[in-house]
Amino acid sequence: MATPSSIEKFVTLRAELLKEKAALESRLARITAALSDQSIKAPARTVLPARRLGRRRARNKMSLKEAVLQVTRAKPLARQEIIDAVRKIGYKFTTKDPLNSLNMVIYSSKALKNLGGRFAPVK
Repeated sequence: MATPSSIEKFVTLRAELLKEKAALESRLARITAALSDQSIKAPARTVLPARRLGRRRARNKMSLKEAVLQVTRAKPLARQEIIDAVRKIGYKFTTKDPLNSLNMVIYSSKALKNLGGRFAPVK
């Protein structure tokens, strides 16, 4: 048989829990109302322009492949000679190592042939 003090403790704790629940529900309702209020606006975030990293792309009149074909038309050239000749006709490299770009063009293009380290257009 339960003693009256145990029942009284239960009733008291239950009442306290119900009171705390009501207070929490009331606070949650106020928070929800504040968040849904359209008249209160959050400060607008300023969007900063993205910072460009690296170099800007050069605006060349022709592609590197076209420039290489043009300078090797007269005679076969070595890789460094091709870079010098391409620069001489006005092609601008923006990379730190133009040889990498040139290698991609000369070794992947079927329009150029390797003649013992010198490159010329395929005829």
